[in-house]
Amino acid sequence: MHVSLLGSLRLLRAEAILTSALFAMPVLNGFFAEIGMSQAEIGLSQAAFTLGLFVLNVPTGWLADRFSRKWCNAIGDLIAGLAVLYYAGVDGFVGVVIAEVLMGAGLAFSQGADTALLRSYSLRLGRSHQVEASRIATFKPWMQAAAVLAGGIIGAEEPRLALVVSAIPFLLGSLLSMLLMESGERRRTEHHPLKDMGLIVRYALHGHPRLGWAIAASAVAKEITHAIIWVLTPLLLLAGVPLALVGAGWALNLAAGSLGGFLAGRRRVLAMPAWQLFVLPALLCLVALVVLSVHVSALTIGLYAIFGLSRGWYEAVMPPMVQSRTPGTMQSTVSSVAGSVSQLLYMPVVSLVNLAGNHGPQWTMAANAAIFAPLVVLIAVRLKRLNGG
Repeated sequence: MHVSLLGSLRLLRAEAILTSALFAMPVLNGFFAEIGMSQAEIGLSQAAFTLGLFVLNVPTGWLADRFSRKWCNAIGDLIAGLAVLYYAGVDGFVGVVIAEVLMGAGLAFSQGADTALLRSYSLRLGRSHQVEASRIATFKPWMQAAAVLAGGIIGAEEPRLALVVSAIPFLLGSLLSMLLMESGERRRTEHHPLKDMGLIVRYALHGHPRLGWAIAASAVAKEITHAIIWVLTPLLLLAGVPLALVGAGWALNLAAGSLGGFLAGRRRVLAMPAWQLFVLPALLCLVALVVLSVHVSALTIGLYAIFGLSRGWYEAVMPPMVQSRTPGTMQSTVSSVAGSVSQLLYMPVVSLVNLAGNHGPQWTMAANAAIFAPLVVLIAVRLKRLNGG
């Protein structure tokens, strides 16, 4: 049983917004400290999450293209929900690593599938993919803000309960995904699955510069705001924000993400060339990184909202940029390839910036700026040379 095409689009929006909520986010640092983890171990656990995601990314994307995007989405949400429930019971570094790997596996199933479904629904309904992605990116932060506010209250009393509650959106998202209409071209091939996956990876990363550089831009756009999320709470405390108001600091950052998602769907933005869509938020992020690496106070901490603004913008802009350059029979797989490139970047970055964070959160910001500044310049130049991307 499934609903209509328009109904499926609405349900997919709801699933994407719902599964973005992680109630435990504002108390994770405290939870890690409670079970005896160091900042370096936090970085390693996140690298483990990314490794689990990376290993399964392309195979699950291929399965979605070959067999069913909606069922891969449903299975991914279910695995993620069960992983968070397991997380609530761990008592050390090894347990956290296992939970993070399972979580990565769940997201591997869903991420490529839902992006391809959104593009297919948009095309069949005569709508702009970027506008539809903008709508999701606009409302997703409000769901996240409500979750972190509630999670901060719940987690102040019992961090593990906040983790249990975090499983609910994924389990509901899995049920919603089961109701979706299957959509998009199927991958038909006589090649062995592994050989076919290799051909798609080669297609995406070699010989098609507009697609390859769009994937590179997508990776940098995601990771420039990603690894530093683990130092938001320490930065807020360094700026003198009371612990009870840390959740509010997260919520303000997420509200900026909603604004970024909204702006990305405006008519003037839709007309911008790819290199401008990529470089403008990245430059703002670099400025904020440099300032926060030099001085953190009640005034400068507001610059952290730039990362939220950029994240919302990029969530609306980058997937359509990649998908618009991708043949219909490999939408999920190429989306997964883009995710894999992002994860290849994230694994060393999150480890390095968290190691720098052992000397203080400002060192994390400085390390992030040093890593991403040359990448932003290189990719912006290449996109511009490719006739505006």
